[in-house]
Amino acid sequence: MYDRETFEVIQNMGDGRLVVRIIKAHYSYRADIPEIDIYENARQFIWRDSDGEICTEHYYYSCNSGIITNWKKGERPVYFMYQYHFEGDTCGHLYTKNLPKVFLGTPWQYCNIADFYHYFHEHMQALPFLREYLQHPRLEHLCKMGFYNIVSDLAYHSDGKILDETQKRTHKILGIAAEDVDFLRGLDVDLAVLKIFQSYAGIKDRQQLLVWQLANDVKHNILPILKYITVHKLIRYTERQFLPQRSRKGRYGCTYYQKMQDIVTEYRDYLEMCDSLDYDLKNTFVLYPKALRKAHDRVQKRFKIKESAQLMQDFKAAVRDARERMAFEAGGMKIVVPATPRELEAEGNALHHCVGSYADRVAKKECMILFLRQCTDEAKPFYTIEIRGSKIIQVRGIGNCSMTPEVKAFVEQWRRQVLQRVADNAA
Repeated sequence: MYDRETFEVIQNMGDGRLVVRIIKAHYSYRADIPEIDIYENARQFIWRDSDGEICTEHYYYSCNSGIITNWKKGERPVYFMYQYHFEGDTCGHLYTKNLPKVFLGTPWQYCNIADFYHYFHEHMQALPFLREYLQHPRLEHLCKMGFYNIVSDLAYHSDGKILDETQKRTHKILGIAAEDVDFLRGLDVDLAVLKIFQSYAGIKDRQQLLVWQLANDVKHNILPILKYITVHKLIRYTERQFLPQRSRKGRYGCTYYQKMQDIVTEYRDYLEMCDSLDYDLKNTFVLYPKALRKAHDRVQKRFKIKESAQLMQDFKAAVRDARERMAFEAGGMKIVVPATPRELEAEGNALHHCVGSYADRVAKKECMILFLRQCTDEAKPFYTIEIRGSKIIQVRGIGNCSMTPEVKAFVEQWRRQVLQRVADNAA
């Protein structure tokens, strides 16, 4: 039996540099006798130079590998970068008792990395936090105010562009109203959720809306609906539609609505098609149809793309690069990129959904629509895919039915092999 752990100890070098020492600990048990082996595995140096630039250097220990020193510059090489390697891991528990003395008189004098570590009490990498502490002047403030997930994003995941770090007051830094600070702190939001909430500025019942959205995992298409109805009515109507429909089966035995996001998206599409057809959206019979799916299908049959030379030009420009980047074929299925808005309309008419109304969004590069075809009959509509950036938003078959297991497996393979590569190249 054995156990192993990684630790980090931060020390002051006395010359303006900090060093993060990576310590490894092995506990093994043979014949009921415990053996303990503790050793230093790597060192990471960080300092700010005379030009104000933040500099870092990495070293790792390689036993019996050198004449003068066994310490090698750089990060420890590993056999396979996507497989966990204990000796190459620099993420560990942080020793915090010495930090007030270590940081004294340095640019990190008021750094609250200890509070951050104790809040999560999980393995962390100290070096990125120390670097981003100097990059983000409001990281310390947000940590003191208890927005630890936002601090985590700033330190490890995001550039924080949605924050205003020229401000000093919390609500101004976050770009929200002062009365929303305690609410968001209670939810312990991250930057992604903060960005959503920022878009609700001035909306009545925005706190109730965010709680409902998070509880139901609704990520898209809320704001277009709020042009027509209030938050309270949105919640009440979508919940009333969702409960009786979630168990209904469509063709291929798939449910029409697996989650609340499906209802929200369909309702958004319905309202926008009604608007384009000049329906009276002040009429409650139009605004709140008793059976959303049937009303959506009726409106979809009447919807026609208002084609123009500008729409055609913008649409073709938007899909031009997608043909090569998105191409994929496996298991008797393939991805096809539509060439014109009329192909979207034909797809919607064949599958009885409203993808034809997405031509404008594709032309404006708000999303991309792709066709999933069976190789034995490429001309026959099968499933339709909506993506934004490198994220799959929805995959819909005839009558807006959800994916079969075979389609789901194909889409997941395409996401890993194609969309992930597109996202990596964009980064």
